[in-house]
Amino acid sequence: MNNKNIGIIGAGIVGLATALSLQKAGFKVTLIDKEDPGMGASFGNAGLFADYARLPFAKFAMMCKMPGMLLDKTSPLSMQGRYLPNLMPYGWEFFKACFPTRYAQGKLVMRSLQELAFDTDQDLLSLTNAQDLIKSEGCLGLFATDQGLADARNGDLQERREQGVNLEFVDADQVRQLEPDLAPFYAGGVFYPDTRFTVSPVELSRRYASHFSSMGGDILQEAVEAIQPSEDSVSLRLSNSTKNFDQVVICTGVASKEMLKQIGVSIPLVSERGYHLSMNTGEKSLTRPVGWLDNSIFLTPMEDGVRLAGTAEFAFEDAPLNHKRAATMLDHAKVMLGETPTINSTWVGSRPSTPDTLPVIGRLESHPRITVGFGHGHLGLTFAAITGRLITETIQQQTTAVDLKPFSAARFN
Repeated sequence: MNNKNIGIIGAGIVGLATALSLQKAGFKVTLIDKEDPGMGASFGNAGLFADYARLPFAKFAMMCKMPGMLLDKTSPLSMQGRYLPNLMPYGWEFFKACFPTRYAQGKLVMRSLQELAFDTDQDLLSLTNAQDLIKSEGCLGLFATDQGLADARNGDLQERREQGVNLEFVDADQVRQLEPDLAPFYAGGVFYPDTRFTVSPVELSRRYASHFSSMGGDILQEAVEAIQPSEDSVSLRLSNSTKNFDQVVICTGVASKEMLKQIGVSIPLVSERGYHLSMNTGEKSLTRPVGWLDNSIFLTPMEDGVRLAGTAEFAFEDAPLNHKRAATMLDHAKVMLGETPTINSTWVGSRPSTPDTLPVIGRLESHPRITVGFGHGHLGLTFAAITGRLITETIQQQTTAVDLKPFSAARFN
C-alpha cells in the first residue's frame, strides 16, 4: 500500500477513472463531490467512446463559420448574451490555436491520447465488470446532401483517415442496410467500425463508484469551499468538515475554473452546454449511434430509450434550459426518424471546454501537490481512463505514457 493519501475533487467519469487508477496503484483515495457519482456533465453525454475524434475544433475555417452559426437559430451553436464577457479570454486563445502550427500540434497530441485510450478503457471495464454496459456496433455519421458528404470526404474525413482512424464511406443503400428504421434523409456518410458506446453513462459511473467503494475507497458527498495548499499537504475545507491530504487532484469540469482561481491559477475554460432528450421511438429501433453531422446531433440507443444528444450553447452553467434549443433538436430527430417520438425527459449540462480542444492534465507548476484533469469538452468519456492513467503516473513520479507539456495549465500563460 502506498502511504500517500490522495483527495480527488469531482466524481464525474474523469474523477472516477482517476480514483480507480490511483487506487489500483496502491494509494489511499478519497473522492469528493457535492452530487452523487456521475450526476454532472457525465450523466448526459451521447455515450460514445469517440475514437474518431482526433481533430481540434480550433481552426480558421471553423472560426469563419461561427458568426453565421450564431445568427442561425437552427444551427447547433448558440450563445447566451450575458455570457459574452466570459468568452473573451477563450476567444483570444481560440484564435491563437487556429494557426496551422498549433492546429498540427493539436492533431498529434489528440492522436497520442487516442492511441492509448482503448487499452486503458478495457483495463477499467474489466476491473469493474462493466463490459455488459458497452456495445461494439460501430457508429454512423450521415450527411443530407451529396455535396456535404463530398466536402467532408475531401476535408475532415480525409484528415481523420490520415490520423489513423478506421473509417468506411457508405452510400444511401448501405446506410439503409445498417439502419433500416431511419427515414431516408441522408445522401450517405461515414461508418466507424471500431467506435463503441455505452447503453447507460450513469450506470457506468455507478459501476466505477461501486468498485471503488468495495475496494476501500471513500466517497464524501460534500461541497469543497476552499483549497489551501502548503509545502507538505493540501487542506480542503468542505461543507461539513476539513480534510488534509498529501496530494489533491481536481477533476471538477467547468467548476475547475473558479476552484483554481482561489490559488491564483487562471484558465480560459468555458461552459459549453449540451442537451439531450430521452425518447421513446416506438417500433423504430437503432443498432448503433447515428449522427446527423450537418446538425451535430446523435441518436444513441440506450437502456432507457433513444438518446438525442448534441448542440453547443455557450451559457452560464446554471442558466435555465433553453426550450427552443431542445425543440430544434427534436425537429431534427423527426426528420431522422420520419415520425415524432415521445419525449421521456429533457436534460442540459455544461461541458468544460478549452480554446484548443485539449484537456488540462498534469501537476500545477505553482502548486506541485495539486494535479488536474479537466477540460475534456466533448471527450470526457473518451479520454477519462487515459487521463486517470496519466495522473497516476504523474503522482508516482514516473515518465508519463504521453508527454504532458501540451496539456499543461501553464500553456495559456
